[in-house]
This record gives sequence, C-alpha cells and structure tokens, in this order.
Amino acid sequence: MTQVVEQLARRQLRVGRTRSFALDRPDAELQRLAEVGTVLALTKGFYALVPEDRRGAQTTWRPSIEGAALGIAAALHSPDEVALVGPSAARAHRCYPRALGTAFVAVPDQRRPRQTILGEIRFVERNIDKLDTVRVETDLGPGWATSIEHTALDLCRNRPAWNITDEARTEMIRRLADRIDWDLIDEIAESTRGIKTLHRLRTMLGRPRP
Repeated sequence: MTQVVEQLARRQLRVGRTRSFALDRPDAELQRLAEVGTVLALTKGFYALVPEDRRGAQTTWRPSIEGAALGIAAALHSPDEVALVGPSAARAHRCYPRALGTAFVAVPDQRRPRQTILGEIRFVERNIDKLDTVRVETDLGPGWATSIEHTALDLCRNRPAWNITDEARTEMIRRLADRIDWDLIDEIAESTRGIKTLHRLRTMLGRPRP
C-alpha cells in the first residue's frame, strides 16, 4: 500500500487535495494511481480513494455527487466544518430517489462553484454550528447533513436557489415531511428566524399549527 493510499484510507472522508500529501511530487504519484484505477480524479487537485474491490485500470466506479461534495469540502476545511444542505441533504436522507447534477454543501467561507466529473458543486457559506445537523453515511465516508427538519425548512425557503424544478423540490419536501419531528421543527424555526417559512411549510403540507 502506497503512502497516498494509506493517507486517504485514514481520512474520515476518503478525498484528498494534492497539496495535502507529504510527498515531493504528489501530483505525479496521484496521476499514476489514477491510471491504474486506485484513485479517481474528481476535479483538478482532488482525488477520491476507489474502494478496494472496485480498483483496476478499467474501473467504472464513481461516487455519488453528494459524497464527492462532502469529501472535497472536508479536504478544503475539515469534516466537522462542512455539511450537505438543501437537495443534497434530502438525497443523503434518502428522500429523493433520482441523482442530481448539482450538489450543495455548507462551508465556513465563500467559495466559487467547482465543476467535477460528477457535476457541479456549489458551496453555501454557513457556520454549521448554527445549523441543526445529523450524521449521515456517504459512499466516501461519514459526515454531516442538515437534519430532516432543517432540510425541509431550507427547501421551503428556496434560498439559495437550489437549481431544481419546483416538482422536485415539492417531492423532496413531501418525502421529508413523513419523518419530521414537529416539536423539533418548531424549535429550529424559532432559532433560525424561520417562523414564516414554517407557516408556509405547514400550509403546503396541510398541517396547521395545533
């Protein structure tokens, strides 16, 4: 096992940034490993570790865009400073069955969107300590996503623009609604100045406040 593979395998999310590897020429080693199917180049300067049973020069393995977004964000910051939000959080909660071409991840500072082999990653500037987050599993390791309740509120706010159709957003919200803790969502809405959004969500779902 090479030093690069060992370092990636030890990461919570198995994505590394070229400059983070303690090698004289990490770019050359990562390119070699990509050619033999041990790592996968997600975008310029970022590589994911291919699962051991899927490695090989002809590998067709690809991670989900949500896993890649979380992994790249964690490589830029740290796993505990980033979280999937909006449609990507809904996907992480298995509340939308179809793959998306854009992923959304909260990070501590503003960043430009990044194109990857899987689609576009959009970074949303947020302090995740102020979000209600839960642990989720991705195909690149465990990380954070906004909770069912927070995700439903975010989707109902429609800020930022989520780059999905109204039909997809409505489907996500309705699937999330089946698992909402309504006492908890009241608390989240109050702490995030989302009372009007919660009222809109309740109206949409036909669940007036008791």
